[in-house]
Amino acid sequence: MSDEPKKPKFPWTTATWLTIAIVSVVLWIIASQGSLERGVLLVGLSLASFMIGCLVGFLFTSYGEEIGTVGKVREWLIGGIAGLTIANATALKALLGKFAVGPNPSEFPLMASAAIFYVGLGFFFMFFQRELILNVVLAEKRSERGRLEGSREAGQIIQRFLVRLPASMLSGVDNIVQIAAVDEKEAETLKALLNSEEVNNFLSQAEAASKAGSLEWDIISKTAYIYYYRTYFQKEERKADEIEKALEWLARALNINPLHVDLTMKYADMVAANDEDETAVAILERLVLRPEAPVLVTKWLGYYLLFLPSREKDAIRYSEDFLTHFTEDADARFNIACGYAQLYCDELTTERKTSIPGSDNRKKALEFLSEGLKRDPDYAETAQKEWTKKGESFECLASDTEFLELVDQTDGVGRK
Repeated sequence: MSDEPKKPKFPWTTATWLTIAIVSVVLWIIASQGSLERGVLLVGLSLASFMIGCLVGFLFTSYGEEIGTVGKVREWLIGGIAGLTIANATALKALLGKFAVGPNPSEFPLMASAAIFYVGLGFFFMFFQRELILNVVLAEKRSERGRLEGSREAGQIIQRFLVRLPASMLSGVDNIVQIAAVDEKEAETLKALLNSEEVNNFLSQAEAASKAGSLEWDIISKTAYIYYYRTYFQKEERKADEIEKALEWLARALNINPLHVDLTMKYADMVAANDEDETAVAILERLVLRPEAPVLVTKWLGYYLLFLPSREKDAIRYSEDFLTHFTEDADARFNIACGYAQLYCDELTTERKTSIPGSDNRKKALEFLSEGLKRDPDYAETAQKEWTKKGESFECLASDTEFLELVDQTDGVGRK
């Protein structure tokens, strides 16, 4: 036996309306007295009156947001009924007379009674349908929509953010921990957009709604995008929490639309930011096999594969593939340079030497670094100070004369 409370039974059920429909058909047949013309006019008048009753019932049961649109019509209707004059009644009598067939005195009472009955029937039909069914459903939907009323504003802010976002950050090759290629003022502007009151309210509503039930794709995807880009601007102590939020909402979006290319790339980016480079590479390597995958995936693989042991050659291959499409790209050249530099470091370790001037890996590392610096000289300081640290790509070239001459000859502000 079920413990669920039983729903109350309302008098206006389907069986009730089916009975009324059958009785109406019988009455129309009797009232038509074998006259097809009278029968057609009587049915037409009955149905027209029923629709008028439904319209009045709809207006009288409007509530909430509808008051702003149909409320004035309802007031006008009530005023019109209250102000009905003898002249109006005479005109109404003349209108009903149009449905009469012949001069028989009983024609008008028949038509008038049909009109009054079906106007009332239409009113109660709509009244009970609205009060017991339609208004309840509308209230639930409006409540769900009301919880996320900031969706449009949040979407507009995302678009404004993307317009101002530097291409280097969208490319994904820059370290998620730092803000790449953005001056301090511009970074603050972007951060303000993503942390605005509208966005914070929207995220709070989305979080609350996710606990209450399912969400629409539009809400989930917007929330995922916001959390993803906010990771670029969070302070170090809060970055891990923001990455977890981004991963949570990106995964939720991909559960709904697992073939979404852009969100798949962003999910891989967050996985890598969470220090799971091997998993990120696995996601991107599956994605790159899909025909709809953008060329940008090869560039990302050329970067993330550098963090996996013995995958430098694959990283170089992907970066070279990207360069066949975008021949002037500097970042792909830097990635190739790092790949060859790492191979050179492995070569030194294997042969137990401190330097191999004739190494082909060394030669190509310096060659691609030089080509990259010609296109983006601002990387010179980063290459000299960051890439030569312990465990970094150019560690074994930190004291290499040719390398030092290459990075010293370029002036500029370093960035990573």
